Amino acid sequence: MDNVFCTILSKLRVYQGIVLHRSLLFNTERFKLFILCVDDESYTICSKMNLLNAILIRIEDLKNEKLFSIRSERALNEYCWTLKPYLIEYALNQSQSGSCVTYIDADMCFFNDPSVIYERDKEFDVMLSKHDYSDAYKGVEVHCGKYNSGFIIFRNIKNARMALKWWQERCLEWCYDTLAEGRFGDQKYLDLIPTLFKNICSIKTPGVNIAPWNETKHTFTAKNQKVYVDKDLLICYHFSGFRIIARNKAALVAGSKQLYNLLHFPYIHVLKSVMEDIEKIAPGFQGFNIEQKFSKDANYIDI
Repeated sequence: MDNVFCTILSKLRVYQGIVLHRSLLFNTERFKLFILCVDDESYTICSKMNLLNAILIRIEDLKNEKLFSIRSERALNEYCWTLKPYLIEYALNQSQSGSCVTYIDADMCFFNDPSVIYERDKEFDVMLSKHDYSDAYKGVEVHCGKYNSGFIIFRNIKNARMALKWWQERCLEWCYDTLAEGRFGDQKYLDLIPTLFKNICSIKTPGVNIAPWNETKHTFTAKNQKVYVDKDLLICYHFSGFRIIARNKAALVAGSKQLYNLLHFPYIHVLKSVMEDIEKIAPGFQGFNIEQKFSKDANYIDI
């Protein structure tokens, strides 16, 4: 059975989204990746790249008029968050009964085969990824939630679909990049899912969704061309806050340069290859975060 993944791309995430796709190709024998393109630029680029095992879809394919009606009311990131549970449902509808669909943010990268996650927690219907914040980020959990919506797994069975439907309704009702009444985007709602639905678990597999908000809790090493987190293989790293601002420069809005050699260097190596390939089929394309303003604490690195 194929591992089924889905992600959302805008033109600003195309470069990283294709790096994500290549990391799956390298680390997973059989998979499908549903890519929801929210603008014409991302759809055109991905179509021309002929991405193996990828299924490209547009917002129209979700066949939900309500999603069209709120598009002008929300910022791009807020709208993409709103779309997330609807994309998961679309992927479930295209998948075998009992199989798992994993949503992954486009700035995720796999360093090893994720199949072990599904084998370890195969009796659960929904698998949530804890932020597991380091001390420096502990205060964030109260506002942004216990779980990270950038990596979440739903099994194609009734109970999981009920939980997904509930999440859809909440996101359609309110999904903004602000803190209000115990809500934050699509993410804070996840805190309630284990209390409202049965058979929900937190992913216990080591090395999953390691990110700037928890990396200081771990020791990273390299052995036999593999990256280890403490004593376990790194399965996937979330390059949250990695923003491409020019063809040769990126900003680290979160995290530091301490893991550059182990994580950022190989990531950038693939990223540069992706940028070169896109330049061949779409000269002049610039999927850069040029207009975004970063905090004074951001680190800048050459790519």
